[in-house]
Amino acid sequence: MTSMELCCRNMKKIALLISLLSAAVSCSPLAYTLQVEKQVPSASNVDFGASLPGVLTMAPEGDPDSVLLASLAVGMAEELEAALGFDSGVVPVFSMYAGLDLDDMEVRRSVHDMTGVDFLIVADSLWTGDFSVKHTEEMAYVQSQFLKQTVVSLPYSMNVRVYCADSASAVADLSESDVFEWSLLADADIQDIRAIEKVNGDLDDYFKSIGRTIASELSPKWETVGVTLYVFDDSKWTDACRLAYLFEWDKAMDIWLEEAASPNTSKAACAAHNISVACDMMGMSRMAAEWSDRADKLSQRR
Repeated sequence: MTSMELCCRNMKKIALLISLLSAAVSCSPLAYTLQVEKQVPSASNVDFGASLPGVLTMAPEGDPDSVLLASLAVGMAEELEAALGFDSGVVPVFSMYAGLDLDDMEVRRSVHDMTGVDFLIVADSLWTGDFSVKHTEEMAYVQSQFLKQTVVSLPYSMNVRVYCADSASAVADLSESDVFEWSLLADADIQDIRAIEKVNGDLDDYFKSIGRTIASELSPKWETVGVTLYVFDDSKWTDACRLAYLFEWDKAMDIWLEEAASPNTSKAACAAHNISVACDMMGMSRMAAEWSDRADKLSQRR
C-alpha cells in the first residue's frame, strides 16, 4: 500500500468517524472507544525515564570468561540503544575487576559518580561449564534428505543486576542459569572435538544475543489498548476527537481544557476524563491521575 493510499484510507476513516458522531450525539455525551498503541512498563518494572543507562562488567583479573562477559555487555548496550531510541554507541560500557561490593551504598555511589550514569546494569560472576556432546539416533529430514544430529550442550550462569544511584539496593535482578544447546546436522557423525570447535567459535555471538534478551526485559513495550473518550454534538468536541484519532493528543487536550472550565458540569466532567486519557497517552501519569480525580468529583455533582 502506498503512502497516498494509506493517507486516503485514514481520511475516509476520520470522515466516517465524524459523521457517526454527528448523527449519534445529541445533548448527551457519546462514549467512543479508540484503539491506540500505548507504552507499558518493562517486564522488570525499571523506568529509566530520561536517564542514560550504562553497562558495567566485573570479572577477576585473568578470568577466561571475561571476553564472553564483554560480548554480553555489548549485546545489552545495543538492545538498550535500539529500544530507548538512542544512537548507536551512546550507551556506555565499562569494565572493572571484581572485588567491589555494590550492595555497599558508599561504594555504589562512588561507582555511579565515576561512570556518570544514574542507572548501571552490572554483569558479573559469569561461569561456563564443560561442553558435552550427544549423538542422537533420530535422523533429521532437511531439504529432501535425512541427516544425522549431533547435539552440543554448554551450561552457564551469570549475575546481572540493575542499580540506581538513589536506591538502597538493586532495583532489578536479571541473573540466570541455563544450558546452551546446538543441533549440528551432517551426513555422518561429527567427531566430538570438531563439534565443540564449531560452536566454540560462535560463543561471542551467542552471549551477545543473551545480552540483548536480558536488556529487552528492561525496555518498555508497546501494546494495543482501547481508551474511552467522550464527545458532544459540537464542532469543538468532534475536532478534538479527530485530533485524538490522529494521535495529536496535545492539540486535542487544548480543546478539552477549555471545555473543562464549562459551567455545564456534564461537559466539564467529560472533558476532565478526556484530558486524563490524553495525559496518560503522553506519559504524564501524575497529571492523568489528577484529572481523573477531578472527573470523578464532577461526575458525582451531576
